Amino acid sequence: MKKIVLLFSLFGLLSLSALDMEIDVGTGIQYTGADGNLIYAKDIWEGSSAKIDHENSTNFYIWTDISIDQDYWPKMRLEYSHIKTEGNSGIDIQSGKDEINFIIDEVEKKLNEVDLSLKGIVLDSYLSQSTYEGYLYYEYFEETSYPSIGVGLGVKMFDFTYRATIIDGLEFTDNGDETVPLLFFKSRYELDKEDDDVQLSFEASGKVYLFGDSTMYDYLVKTDFIMKYNETTNLGLEVGYKAVVYDIKGSDIDTVGGNMDNSGIYIGLVGHFR
Repeated sequence: MKKIVLLFSLFGLLSLSALDMEIDVGTGIQYTGADGNLIYAKDIWEGSSAKIDHENSTNFYIWTDISIDQDYWPKMRLEYSHIKTEGNSGIDIQSGKDEINFIIDEVEKKLNEVDLSLKGIVLDSYLSQSTYEGYLYYEYFEETSYPSIGVGLGVKMFDFTYRATIIDGLEFTDNGDETVPLLFFKSRYELDKEDDDVQLSFEASGKVYLFGDSTMYDYLVKTDFIMKYNETTNLGLEVGYKAVVYDIKGSDIDTVGGNMDNSGIYIGLVGHFR
């Protein structure tokens, strides 16, 4: 996916020198937590689960929209976000006899008294997720008094690292990455198209990710307020709410299944360049 992002960026730079373009960018912070349940499907943790309850934390995002003033050319959008959360996880170890004996041996090296069941314990845990997205889309009704409608196709790459520390040197952990296709939907309404100096807009969008038997989607609602800075640049603010929902089947990733919900408000700076 990183190669795809670089390819899109190269395409944009080459087009910038040859075509009239408009570029929108946004960057800011999102206040996001993590709730869900992981079910392991590999090695000594097979059949085990972790119920995640992480408090909201401040995270980073950036996006860019590129449109070319040519008939039939789609718009292009690139997005990156990083979510890092910490909190508690309720761990339920379900392993075979050999694996349980291995865990007990490791624990006995650290503790005098051991909970042999290792079920229902609550541990400190950590989750890190990075998301890269790139997609092409067409937008309709932009020059009318109606809300514009956008539809498109693209790809998403996400990678994650999860860790719950049982004792020092022994962790309930997993990491991985996937690249999946996505369908994109968007509706945007600009409150006053006649005033070029001030623009208040409202937007709602959603994505559905096509990934085997799993269900993955996200949605956001936002408003942005943009003011004219000079003849080629407008600057402003955006504020909104975004939610990302995963319901992963273990057969699709081969290591872990379960569900996850990352949601929260975000605020950032936006710019429009032409």
